[in-house]
Amino acid sequence: MVDFSPLYQTLKEKGMKPSRLRECVSPDTQAKIKKQNLTSDATLYLGTIDTICQFLDVPIEKVVRILPDEVEK
Repeated sequence: MVDFSPLYQTLKEKGMKPSRLRECVSPDTQAKIKKQNLTSDATLYLGTIDTICQFLDVPIEKVVRILPDEVEK
């Protein structure tokens, strides 16, 4: 599962609100990021993650991390 909690922590450290991402990604992409924090059915291209990293001037691990999918019992 893709986890964007590092992105929100990075924004907080930089004194930025998530709305600042509008400067580098579309509102559609912002909605996908929010959705991916909850589920794994949304798709986000690596190029978009790169754009966010470049905008924030941070490495990828400050934006996203990969977690194992939860196994249903």
